[in-house]
Amino acid sequence: MMVMEDSLADGRNIVAKLDPRTKVALTITVSTILISSGDVQSILRLCLTFCSLALLLSIQKQVLFIKFFALLLVLISIQYWVVPHSEGIIKFALLAFIGIFMNIFPGFIVGYFTLSSTKVSEFIAVMEKMKIPKNIIIPVSVIFRFFPTIVEEYRNISYAMRMRDITFSKHFFKTIEYRMIPLIISVVQIGNDLSFAAMTRGMDAPYKRTNICIVKLKFLDIMLIILMIILWIIYFKGKLFND
Repeated sequence: MMVMEDSLADGRNIVAKLDPRTKVALTITVSTILISSGDVQSILRLCLTFCSLALLLSIQKQVLFIKFFALLLVLISIQYWVVPHSEGIIKFALLAFIGIFMNIFPGFIVGYFTLSSTKVSEFIAVMEKMKIPKNIIIPVSVIFRFFPTIVEEYRNISYAMRMRDITFSKHFFKTIEYRMIPLIISVVQIGNDLSFAAMTRGMDAPYKRTNICIVKLKFLDIMLIILMIILWIIYFKGKLFND
């Protein structure tokens, strides 16, 4: 038994190994609360933004963490030192950009963390455990593999174009043509391949599938769920009193 557990072990840390249900709930919580307004929600927005950035460190994305953290500091600096001295359309544009970015940015990071740290087999096991219909499980399992595969495909196309010295600065229209058309063709082919792969794994089989993934709520999952419940209480309390 110990040998099997060791063979199934991976290099993810305790945060990356969170239950997929906790990750999805965290994504929904962060994305929803950050759309709100008000003083309490502003404090929550700042805390959730920095906590979302910390999730990048749990999936070994230190460079991305540094870039996003530097961008966040720049936006905060603009908000407090540039916007008060601006007027007219420039002030409106800066406030609109910063507001939209600060609302969407943390939710995007948590969603990226969920996709990057969750194995497809774990997510499928959770959905089957929750008795979700296969009509939903199959598309979701395809989507989970679709976006990382598309990113990798686009990266390979970019490398090929760079080797041929076809860049945006030198050949703008050729770059769009030679990158977008192969990518569109690859998107269609990749979608078909992933669908066939899901069928090959027996996703549409009428019988109950076995799974080697151990899916259960651990102590950290429970603590995060309690924290999310507290955040929702603060959110609704702030909305009721403000309205």
